[in-house]
Amino acid sequence: MTDPKQQNFFMPPEWYPHKCCWMQWPHEFDNKNSYKEIESWSHFNFEKGRYKWAEVAKAISNFEKVNMIVNPQDIEIANKLLDKSINIYEFQNDDCWARDSGATFLLNDKKKLGGVDWEFNGWGKFTPHDSDNKIAKFMIDKSSATYFKSQMVLEGGSIHVDGAGTLITTEQCLLNKNRNPKLTKGEIEENIKKYLNIEKIIWLKHGTDEGTDGHIDNIACFANERKVLALSCSDKQDPFYEKLNENLEILKTSVDAKGRSLEVIEIEMSYKRLIPNDDEPSSYINFYIANDGIIMPSFEDEKADKNAQKIIQSVFPNRKVIAINGIDISLGGGNIHCITQQQPLSL
Repeated sequence: MTDPKQQNFFMPPEWYPHKCCWMQWPHEFDNKNSYKEIESWSHFNFEKGRYKWAEVAKAISNFEKVNMIVNPQDIEIANKLLDKSINIYEFQNDDCWARDSGATFLLNDKKKLGGVDWEFNGWGKFTPHDSDNKIAKFMIDKSSATYFKSQMVLEGGSIHVDGAGTLITTEQCLLNKNRNPKLTKGEIEENIKKYLNIEKIIWLKHGTDEGTDGHIDNIACFANERKVLALSCSDKQDPFYEKLNENLEILKTSVDAKGRSLEVIEIEMSYKRLIPNDDEPSSYINFYIANDGIIMPSFEDEKADKNAQKIIQSVFPNRKVIAINGIDISLGGGNIHCITQQQPLSL
């Protein structure tokens, strides 16, 4: 079977018009022991989390259709909490991070839909994940998209694209030996270029979260071609000061696939630590770009929350910005971008 690039498929940017947004309803499976080993993932409250998933889905539904994948065991509570506008698809899942276990949707030069089913291995550390590894194919089948299967482990939260041939990611995640230990950096790049039709990869060094081994969607994202929003830290005493500033320096000195320098817009992180005994900062980069809207997290940190919302609104002047308290989502190991996956509008 030919790869997506050979068939002129590519991954469009997140701001490209969407047909819908996919999410997964939180499912509490019996064995959570592996999650307890990671401090930042061990404080998630499923009851509170479900209310937040429902709140995010409702906010996104103001701008586009939302499809929620729900484990058969959770149908009753999902029907109770979700707005009636949300489409429910019954399918077994292990967890609730649609960005990572879900399909990566593509378009070709005729605006036909395709989808990549990457291997998902529970971020290299968590079990069970067998059901989640089947969700991407389910999404692609339900969307009547052209199916592409990659044997490489990759989560959607580890990549961000400008839709014009450039992708940003982190070495901490994609080169981690718990993902693709038999692949070299060059081979990983080759796979990404084939399956997403990418020409240039910008490698940042570090992420901020231990659970995913440093996903990009906590630290940087494209806002349009050449424009990148990036998490920053101005406190030299903060444990993430050097790492985040190293990332910023890489971005400021990089060029895109067309050889153009990037405009880097910094968003100061919240210095409020949410997770007990953990230094992970709260990131405003982990937002979802919907049709005519932005759904972003806030953290009960008034000054930082307002600053982030002001910057994001200035970058997306034609979209309505909705801030949702993201603390209960953060305690599960991610935020709004992590629990969503866009499906682009196709013919």
